Amino acid sequence: MTGGPLLEVRGLGKRFGGLVAVEDLTFAVSEGSVTGVIGPNGAGKSTLIGLLGGALQPTGGTIALAGQDITELPAPERARLGIGRTYQIPRPFLDMTVDENLEVAQTASRLRLHRVAARARRGEILEGCGLGESRNWPARRLPLLRRKRLEVARALALEPQLLLLDEVGAGLVDGEVTELVDLIRAIALRKTTILIVEHVLRIVRECCTRLVVLNLGRKLADGRPAEILASDEVAAVYLGTAHRPATGSYPAPAAGAAPESPPDNPPVVAGAALACLVGGAGDRVGEGLPLLRLDRVSASYGQVPALREISLSVAPGEVVAVLGANGAGKTSLADVISGSLASRSGIIELAGTRITGLRADQIAALGIAHCMEGRRIFADLSVEQNLLIAARRAAPAASSMRLEAIYALFPVLAERRAAPGTSLSGGQQQMLAISRALMARPRLVIFDEISLGLAPIVIDRLYEALAGLRRAGLTMLIVEQDVDRALEIADRAYVLEHGTVALEGDAHAIRGDARLRHLYIGMAD
Repeated sequence: MTGGPLLEVRGLGKRFGGLVAVEDLTFAVSEGSVTGVIGPNGAGKSTLIGLLGGALQPTGGTIALAGQDITELPAPERARLGIGRTYQIPRPFLDMTVDENLEVAQTASRLRLHRVAARARRGEILEGCGLGESRNWPARRLPLLRRKRLEVARALALEPQLLLLDEVGAGLVDGEVTELVDLIRAIALRKTTILIVEHVLRIVRECCTRLVVLNLGRKLADGRPAEILASDEVAAVYLGTAHRPATGSYPAPAAGAAPESPPDNPPVVAGAALACLVGGAGDRVGEGLPLLRLDRVSASYGQVPALREISLSVAPGEVVAVLGANGAGKTSLADVISGSLASRSGIIELAGTRITGLRADQIAALGIAHCMEGRRIFADLSVEQNLLIAARRAAPAASSMRLEAIYALFPVLAERRAAPGTSLSGGQQQMLAISRALMARPRLVIFDEISLGLAPIVIDRLYEALAGLRRAGLTMLIVEQDVDRALEIADRAYVLEHGTVALEGDAHAIRGDARLRHLYIGMAD
């Protein structure tokens, strides 16, 4: 049985400039309960846990713990009041022992224990977290799962009333997830109130008594896990097929930015007019050879596995979609191909030439452009300067021709060519990011989550542009959370789960495959 509300969130909001990350969020967490917060990429989950833990300050609304308003309290004060949290990437003091890591955490605890009692308590926590025999090891000796356990143990050393678990399942294989589920259940038995932000839905399905679903920073659904995970509305949000809310629920433009107002009838640019943006059109890749090939590629972030023996291919002129739920490895795959993340094993080839181990700039020079998640435009440069910097190796006549093609593709950029990047709306910035990738005249472009955080009318405009580029023969790898849009334009698709390829095939066949929904809402675990 659970008690009254321990945590109360009312009208909570958070903006980053013009981006609305959390909006008018209201919910409560009962004392002694285990509540999960889920949602697709960009839903606002990480922002929420940052707001609850005190790492971020809200731009509206209130947060109360046990009836006390803690909205403006910094993280250390919240820890002393009884909020403990973990981080997705474990952050122990590597040169301290496991025990010393907990001792540091106890200095911020809401309880003040005598030295002997404090040591005994650390022993209890470590035994409960399966770290008793590792007590005197330096933290750097611990493998990933034990570091995850240490992350939980350090949070428990604060003697929290409320334990916030942030993506504790990230990077774990099935057997390790089972151990983690057992650990969370054991903590819950001690009546610790737990809030889990998680993309490994098996964890929330097996540990939580209640789920809160976020979408575009708002609460979409709230209820029992079985009901939530069986909901067509929730599945539609994960698959990108949900009806999105009307104007006002989308990120507002930054101060001084132009509103999102794509033309009613945006121009359809013929593929031939965009040919100057497509590199390698005359390449002789070889009969039947792919332009891009990955063979059993693995990668990780430190000890956290990101990709496990991924094999895929992209033929010249083909559009391939890479799909998957949060944490599946989509962005990691894009980063490995472009050289932003080093692979640990496997082979990557471009037109039959091995590019494994090359630097990102070397890979870009060979013809792979990466339109990265988050846009990453040069904010202090004008629109035209952002574009020309990507064509700096081209002759002036070629640069001018490419600019004209870009301005035909996105007329709003022509209108605002002298404006700084900071003055553009979110949709216009995404147009600029796409255009900057094209200005290098790539042989292959990786488009990573270009629809993230944008209104449907803007996403429609972006995908119309991609359709024009497809007609021009551009080879594309589209990493996307909006399944419907990606499959409409793609020839083939790969669906990732836990860093592996779980499903692949013709885009039309993938769309009709019942396993796709299961992969997105966790029923395939």
